[in-house]
Amino acid sequence: MSKDLDKHSDIEVENYAVGIYPRSQLLVTATRRSSPNLPDLFRKGKQSWMNVQRRAGLTYIADPMIDWDDIFRPFSRVKGISLGPLNRFFETNTFYRRLIVGDALDGYGSITRSMLALDLMKDDRKVVALPDPYTFSMLNENRYYRSHEDYLFAVADMLNAEARALAREGVDVIQLNAPSIAYDFSNGGRTSVDLGIIGDAIARVKKGVKSKVYLYLYFGNVTSIFPRLMEIKVDGIGIDISSTKLASLVDYSMDKTLILGIVDAMNTRIEEIKSTASALDFILDRMDVKHVVLSTNNSLEYLPYRFAVKKLSVLGRITRLLKAKQTGLTP
Repeated sequence: MSKDLDKHSDIEVENYAVGIYPRSQLLVTATRRSSPNLPDLFRKGKQSWMNVQRRAGLTYIADPMIDWDDIFRPFSRVKGISLGPLNRFFETNTFYRRLIVGDALDGYGSITRSMLALDLMKDDRKVVALPDPYTFSMLNENRYYRSHEDYLFAVADMLNAEARALAREGVDVIQLNAPSIAYDFSNGGRTSVDLGIIGDAIARVKKGVKSKVYLYLYFGNVTSIFPRLMEIKVDGIGIDISSTKLASLVDYSMDKTLILGIVDAMNTRIEEIKSTASALDFILDRMDVKHVVLSTNNSLEYLPYRFAVKKLSVLGRITRLLKAKQTGLTP
């Protein structure tokens, strides 16, 4: 028998997969050889990935960012920033180039926009990922601002200008990736920066931005700080369900969008569609939430190309099955 039609069929379910995607073997080879037609190859690669997202039935389409070496690298073009040494990105096998802030930040506002092929998504609802200001400030080096708070808010102002430019270009959702918040505050941990100050910086990024702004936390369990995260002035809060169990949040009344990283982008094991959708359906039925976005728990860059394609398909299929369950259309 199908479930009751009135159970939680009013929950709106959407999906997307945002962040850096893996490069095809053709692009890997061309990049190593510094091929003269590399820009054209990147553009064709972006179009290909966008088509994969569309075929998977994703609500929002993302630029796959295959021409980004890491999430911070484009900001090396900001006045006052120079490139530093390579650093490991948390506990992964990937590296990023640490940025050195040696002067007042200036000359920003169109950097992210210039790195995205938004013209290839004219008829799509669009989503873009940016680092949150705390993660940016913690993983890069300040040699200019007198205090970390001054540094944090300068970064927030920079990201705000970038976000406002993206909103003017018709980007619907801007996801602020916040692994450092989750990692540093995991299981009640604390840093030298108060979470309230971090929230103020994030609110500063959102100020005047017409797009929806979501804060996505991964690489740590944020259950203990979830009430304070809910106070941050963003439109949605996201969790990686492999780090923060969804069941731990059932007692919260969500007036924000809840983003759920349900597809593991760091493991080639393919999720079981029916059991995943059923588990989500069971827990969401016990939550007070109106809008849910299903996503990958991290950027797809950690996966081989063909597995990333499969993961996008799985994300689409889980979403469709969950929607059917909520409306009572499944047996």
